[in-house]
Amino acid sequence: MGKIDYFCHINSDTFPGEYKMTMNAASESFHGFHDQEEFFLKEMQKMAAEDMYSSLERNLKEKKTSDTKGNFEDITRPLDLNEDEIFYKNYFKAGKDPLTLKKFLQSVDLDDAVSRHLIIPELLPEIISYEMYDSEYFKEGVNRNVILTRHNRYTPPFLHRHDFYEIIYVYHGRCVQNIGLDRKQFLEGDLIFIAPGIYHTMEVFDDESIVLNILLRKGTFYQMFRPLMGGHNLISEFFSGGMYHSEKIRYLVFHKAQKNLAETRHRINYLWQEQIHNDMFSDQILVGMLIFLISMIMRNDQDVMESSLSETHSDRREDFQVLRYIEDHLSEVTLNDIADHFGFSVSHCSRLIKASTGQSFNDWKRALRIRRAEQLLLGTKTPVSEISAELGFENPESFIRAFKKELHITPAKYRKQATGMK
Repeated sequence: MGKIDYFCHINSDTFPGEYKMTMNAASESFHGFHDQEEFFLKEMQKMAAEDMYSSLERNLKEKKTSDTKGNFEDITRPLDLNEDEIFYKNYFKAGKDPLTLKKFLQSVDLDDAVSRHLIIPELLPEIISYEMYDSEYFKEGVNRNVILTRHNRYTPPFLHRHDFYEIIYVYHGRCVQNIGLDRKQFLEGDLIFIAPGIYHTMEVFDDESIVLNILLRKGTFYQMFRPLMGGHNLISEFFSGGMYHSEKIRYLVFHKAQKNLAETRHRINYLWQEQIHNDMFSDQILVGMLIFLISMIMRNDQDVMESSLSETHSDRREDFQVLRYIEDHLSEVTLNDIADHFGFSVSHCSRLIKASTGQSFNDWKRALRIRRAEQLLLGTKTPVSEISAELGFENPESFIRAFKKELHITPAKYRKQATGMK
């Protein structure tokens, strides 16, 4: 039996309905393919994906009818404003006139606002989280690595930053963000990556826009994307710089409206629906799908990519050599060592590091040591005491204090939490 005959035999005898393919239909579709196996493999993968997607949609429709809490949101259709969004819209409209705003604020039920965790800077500034940490979203002991949320429309913009990469997808409409010193408008189809430690805001001030936040556990992110950090292109520089909290590249944007918009939206729909499905397999499926989506975009869509990279940093070989020297001698390096090695003055080295990273030498070195510690905790079984010695800390206690000060968690708990998916 030949390869084509075997495929058709299996297809007709094993798979029901839409999986059946006659030889005539296969022959008509085959034009342009040189490899018969490749053609049929592609057809099988396509039909399997379509069947899986429609099956998931059916399951979710059943789930929707039984969801008494009303938590299901079908992002493929226009969404009514929820209770918080109605409040924020009235707040937004009142803010256009000082007297109206004053009356509105006087009418707010503070107990209700606190219980709903509403963002009201004039009344409840203590509720606003300006520093957001991975551990707040991914609790210790909870086997969850991906979270998708929809940004509430009309939420007052507030300056904040994360200690992890934030991914934003403009599913429909538009949004405006201040990222560092840049004010950017993003449109439907844009996929935005914001580096850790970068202050930013979000504005979605209309009824129609749908903007999604996609969060991937920091430890999982570094494990999956570590290979991208070793290259010598813009994407590698973005990820390696983000790990060390450099502000050299603050964000990357892929303008997917210009390329493969429907395919990307289809995959985002699948992610959203899989999260709602939420069974024992969902987290692994979400991780796999998200990694696949991001990797394919970064491989194929660099022609529609935009970044915040400053022109002044584009060809600074000198900067690269100094920063690489620091990384290679992290446990004992000093500014004097750098100056002696390159024949620069200490003050020149200090200015160069500040211009390249946005941080002083000591702050940059401390950040590098902590990020290197994260890599060792995630990628090896090296004891904490040995990691401390390898990175040049005086003793394990000083390492633990420095690590906890930076990440608000001890090294041991970080390793346990980050590898919880295994």
